[in-house]
Amino acid sequence: MSTACSYEEKELLRRLSEGDIRAFTVLFNQYKNKIYTLAFKITGSVFLAEETVQEIFTKLWIRRQELSAIVNFNAWFNTITRNYLFSLMKSQAAREAREAFFADQISYSSGDADQDILLKQTEALLRNALCALPPQQNKVYHLIRMQGMKKEEVAVKLNLSKETVKSHLSKAIKNIRAYYMTHKDSVVTWLLILSAW
Repeated sequence: MSTACSYEEKELLRRLSEGDIRAFTVLFNQYKNKIYTLAFKITGSVFLAEETVQEIFTKLWIRRQELSAIVNFNAWFNTITRNYLFSLMKSQAAREAREAFFADQISYSSGDADQDILLKQTEALLRNALCALPPQQNKVYHLIRMQGMKKEEVAVKLNLSKETVKSHLSKAIKNIRAYYMTHKDSVVTWLLILSAW
């Protein structure tokens, strides 16, 4: 089996490197199912698999000018996908460890009143993170994550494409995580105070 790009694929990559959206669409249709399947096998999550497809093709578009020099596109693409998934799983594991730590700290706190204080602190943190989102991201996040609507329903309600809804949700989640990471000290301080009581 040849590892080099075929003539057709080289031409596709050349066109894409010049910003041809049709060439991008052809590659998207050729590779999206492969990426989705691999991501779903590794993460076990439909949402993360969809997010992976979106992220990988965003990277592809951003790095499109490199593509005309690639000899083995399939290997290059596999490497980008696997690196992204490895990084994703590392961050997932770190987040789960943080959540387990917080759960342990809460369970050791001295009573319901203390837990109420901590709960109010974390709820306030989430509220502030949501307020910091751009309006459209806020709407999409609220409708999907807090009201339980499906992406398709939100797309119809807000008169957006399903892809745009997915993009807003993904960006909202990233922004909330970033907000949490920059404001987490207030919650950690409360955890330390509660665990000391």
